[in-house]
Order: sequence, then structure tokens, then C-alpha cells
Amino acid sequence: MLSLGNGKFYIFGLLLLNALPLLGYALDGLTGTHLMYFYWGESALLLAFVLMTQAKRLIVFCILLLLFGSVLYLIDGNTSENDLKVSLTFWSLYCLFWLAYIDVCKSRFWQKVRCLHPWKQLVAYFSFMGTAIVICFSLTATLYDGWFLLEDMPLSLSLTFLALATGIPTLAIGLLKIIDMIGPRHFLHFLFGTYYRPVEQDRIVMFLDMVDSSGMAEKLGTENSMRLIARFIFDTGGIIRRYGGDILNYTGDGLVVLWPRRQADKALTAVHAMRTRIQANSSLYISEFGMLPDFRIGMHAGKIVIGQIGEEKLFLALYGDVVNTAGRLEQMNKELNTKNLISKEVVEYLSQPWLAQLKLLGSKEIRGRHEEVVVYSLQEKEGV
Repeated sequence: MLSLGNGKFYIFGLLLLNALPLLGYALDGLTGTHLMYFYWGESALLLAFVLMTQAKRLIVFCILLLLFGSVLYLIDGNTSENDLKVSLTFWSLYCLFWLAYIDVCKSRFWQKVRCLHPWKQLVAYFSFMGTAIVICFSLTATLYDGWFLLEDMPLSLSLTFLALATGIPTLAIGLLKIIDMIGPRHFLHFLFGTYYRPVEQDRIVMFLDMVDSSGMAEKLGTENSMRLIARFIFDTGGIIRRYGGDILNYTGDGLVVLWPRRQADKALTAVHAMRTRIQANSSLYISEFGMLPDFRIGMHAGKIVIGQIGEEKLFLALYGDVVNTAGRLEQMNKELNTKNLISKEVVEYLSQPWLAQLKLLGSKEIRGRHEEVVVYSLQEKEGV
């Protein structure tokens, strides 16, 4: 019943929920204060929902802001209600700027900025920060008619404000970089040392490798071929993350990715979306490098073991027959003249629309493995 329009049902429920307090206020059952608390609470829950679903990376910024804000409030407990409103307004606006910055950092445009000299990157970073502070402060002062506060603001308060406005985003960006290097899904495991004891998981393992990267290096030269690989990894990696893939390792010109078995459909959707993305960007690749990259994948599923190796340079290692088989399937594409090879263990978890796109290739002998593997190719992608 609800499936005919879950969206409409939820919108109707939300409107009804918001109308009830207004009705209570109209009938003198609720005071204006109760009404304010209700809508402030609802706004806080909505903000938390948006952070968890659409802006997860901003959570680090918000946690640091709450931490430092709480410490300052405990040190100086004389903060008035009006001061609190002004602070909340400024930091809410400032958060929006840094949400935009974090998103831009994941864009293709920012890849060009990353290639600049570090000093130029710092200039770009602090220019953005200064602009954000000025705009947010100006908007806040205008909203509360508080421009006169600039004359009366103590030097110590001004320095504290600037320290927080520059320090919190810088700490947040630095922490996010560390999380990115380790992997968002593995960060807490690293902190708690979970992977010092090998952990067994049931996963789909995908090996992805660029086709003829050696030939590309010969044609393009070392520097340009490295730029091509970086661009290729950027395009494919973004798609993989969008479809729930966990990029565990990079293999020079390829990736090793994990999905839970129940997300087999997402894994194949990611493969299709990657080929679509590469094709959509074909003009950019050809204009810059004179060629369009292609890739092969091998996919297998079962029990794997993840373990942490090293102390100074941490590395997550994958072990198990499933890992070796996925790698061998990726290599087998060369022999069978295919691009996507998938084992029966993955196919068992696919829905009917994807099953219709598969072609059974039969049992294949895998080097280093006693038992043969039933292999399928993904037909729709062969012509891409």
C-alpha cells in the first residue's frame, strides 16, 4: 500500500506533524515557548539527518566546533542568550561555506588546484577562508544590527574568534585527509587496533585494472601517463564510493574494492556507471591525452581476512582464496577477450535484471586453485 507513493505519504505525515503544534497553540493548549522548542528541536533533528545522509564529512567540522565551543562556554559562563544567537548564526553560515569547500575538493576542478605548488594551494585555501569569514561576519552583523560591536570588541575576544574561525576548519580538513588516507569505514578500526588481529568478513571482491597501461606509458611518457592514471582513478573511484564500494587498496593503475554480498547489484551497477562515466568524459580524455582509457574487472565472493601491516606506514592487507581468485579472473579477461568476469558466487546474489545480462562461460581452471570456478561475463558492457 505505502509503495504507491512513499514520498507523498512521508510528506503528508511531516505536514501533519508540523500542523498539530500550531493547532494546539491556536486552541491555547501550547504556549509560544513550547512552540519554539518544538520547531527548534525539529530543526536540530533535520540538521542531524542531513549531516548523516548528505553531508557526512561536515560532521567532523561540527564535532570540533561543539568541542571548542563547549570549552569556551565553560570558561566564560557569562554568555547571554543574544550572544548565543549571534554565534549560532555565524557558525551556521560558516558551516555552509565549508560544506561547499569539502564538496568542491572532491570535484574534477579541484584536481587541477592540487597540481599547483603547495604555496599556491595555501594561498587559495586561506583566500577562501578569509572570504568566508568576511561574508559570514557581515551577514551576521547585518541581521542583528551589530556593526557597532566591532568598536567595542576586546582584543582577546577578536583573537579567540579568529583562532577558532581559522583553526577549526584547518583541523577538520586535516582530520578528513587522515580519514581519507585510512578509509572512512576503517578509521575507527585503526584507532582501536581491530585489524592487528586478522578479521574475517564475507565480501564481494573486485579487482579493477586499466587496459594496456604499459602501452599508454610508452606513448605518453612517464609524467603524462601518471596524470592519465590519476584522472582515471579519480573518475572510477568516485563512482565506486557512490555505489557503496569500499576501496581497500590501489594497485598502481587499478583498484581492489569490497562490497557486502547482499550488495551484488550495486557492485555491477558501479561497473556500468564507471564505463558510462569514462565514455561521457571521452572528449576530455582525448583532448588532453589523445586516448580513452579502458578497464577490466574480475569479481568473486566469499570469506576474506583483513589484517593491518606496518606501524609507521599503515597498510590493510587482504588474504584468502577469494582475493586470489578475483585477481586471477581479472587477468583471465585477456585470454577470453572479455572485460568483465564474474564468478557464480557473486551471481547467486544478483537480481533478475542483472542475471539477464550475463553469459555463462562454464567452469574455468584458476591458476593456483584446485577447484574450478563457474564464470560469467557481463554482456551489456562488452561493447562499451
